[in-house]
Amino acid sequence: MEFTKKEAYALQIAAYLRGGQMEEACALAEKMVEKFPDQPLAHFMAAKSYYFAGIYDKAKMEGLRAYNISSSREDMLVGAFVAASAMFMLGEYEKGHQLALQFKDEKDEELKKLLVLFSIAMKNENEAARYYLELYELNRTVAERFIRQLAEAGKPASQGR
Repeated sequence: MEFTKKEAYALQIAAYLRGGQMEEACALAEKMVEKFPDQPLAHFMAAKSYYFAGIYDKAKMEGLRAYNISSSREDMLVGAFVAASAMFMLGEYEKGHQLALQFKDEKDEELKKLLVLFSIAMKNENEAARYYLELYELNRTVAERFIRQLAEAGKPASQGR
């Protein structure tokens, strides 16, 4: 599939991801990066595709590229978020945490959840609690749902999982 605008690529990749067509999303994202190598959106879509396909090393690489070539803080956050999420999945907690911390003052629910997860992984309970409270202030419902998910994930299988 060949498009002339980066937005058309992004829309089709998003459709593939929603449909669970990870291989197609990754292939089209590679074409997008080839066609628009200097555009953060191309690298972000590649990072997102690789992340959802479970190819975390490539997701990290493309997320960092998006982050590094972005000119706006908002675009930098998007690239950093995917890169840091991939680092979490790769067990690179310190590196991912440091990247995410650059945006700790942003009012972003997903970023706050990621910071909670990094803090837990690094056994920093005070920091995890602080970011959870920040999430709670942003959106009580999201915070409560998130903490329930964490509690369910921590239950042994014998407790009715």
